[in-house]
Amino acid sequence: MNSPKEVVLVTGASGFLGQHIIKLLQEKDDIVGEIRAFDIKAYENKLGHSTPKLMKVIQGDVLNAQSIEDACVGVDCVIHAAGVISVGLFPDKVKMHTVNVEGTQRVIDACIKKNVSRLIFTSTVDVVVGKEHIFYGTESTTPKPATFLLGGYGETKCKAEELVLQANGRTLADGKGTLYTLALRPMVLYGEQDGYFVISALRAAKKRNGVLQRVHSVDERLQVMYVGNAAWAHIRAKDTLREDKTAAGEVYFITDDTPIIDIYEIMRPWVEAHGFKLSDYVLPYVFVYILLAVVCFFLRLVSPFYKPEGYITSTEELDYLCSTYFFNRAKATLRLDYHPLYTPDEASERSMSYYANVEI
Repeated sequence: MNSPKEVVLVTGASGFLGQHIIKLLQEKDDIVGEIRAFDIKAYENKLGHSTPKLMKVIQGDVLNAQSIEDACVGVDCVIHAAGVISVGLFPDKVKMHTVNVEGTQRVIDACIKKNVSRLIFTSTVDVVVGKEHIFYGTESTTPKPATFLLGGYGETKCKAEELVLQANGRTLADGKGTLYTLALRPMVLYGEQDGYFVISALRAAKKRNGVLQRVHSVDERLQVMYVGNAAWAHIRAKDTLREDKTAAGEVYFITDDTPIIDIYEIMRPWVEAHGFKLSDYVLPYVFVYILLAVVCFFLRLVSPFYKPEGYITSTEELDYLCSTYFFNRAKATLRLDYHPLYTPDEASERSMSYYANVEI
């Protein structure tokens, strides 16, 4: 006798990662019978995927307890991908704390109150990224840094991750079931519907007449991954946790096989596809850092009276691009049976049309 099909709720369904999670739930997950797409912005199928399964679009806010509780009625698993990323010179730390921390607590509370037995949380590699380089970091050898390189974002996601892990093993409201949780830490993401990583580079190039200025320190390597593979890790985590509760209460680094090479070379085909190019020369990190530090100091000084319009890069972001961070996914492979769904060539090809035609 076949088991009943699952009901899965995805928060942040309209976002970059959320869109791809919905796509794979529709096309690659035979266990799911109903998908609930929850977001403050009504979900639209921007990836053009097939929709053979029952789909419910729920426009709601994770900060609204009643809204998220209503969405959780009858749900088997919540994939909590909603969150706020705010970087730059003037990040919105209040909003990040409100959504990333308080919103996550409301999702946890709703799971318990409405007897949802599984919660998969989208964390980030930035919960361990600080001033020190990381070489093939593992979950057991990469501690929380003394200072998060991406300040408010890393800190709020770290706090949210801790809340999720602390909730593992809690008794559900019916007094019978148990909540099982885990957290996934994907790398910096690229791919269709990207609004941050490569898009930021394209916007920077646009400001310089179509030229993306290269800046280098010594031999930095920033590990990135295709968003479709990060989404697939969420599907594998959901399905593994259904059968193996020993996988709960853990964190997992999620990577794919995108080459760990010069970050500008990774972006080169997408930059050129958009009609832009990389600079012919490379500026030294120290020179750019000093210049940027002076500018940022002055802008922070005058910020009570004047804030410039538009995005201003921070010295922390420069440090991020000019450092080395790469990680080991062995734990996710062994415990979650996660293997990248898309090869690097497939990932690059799928991303090409988006970056070539995206409006910036």
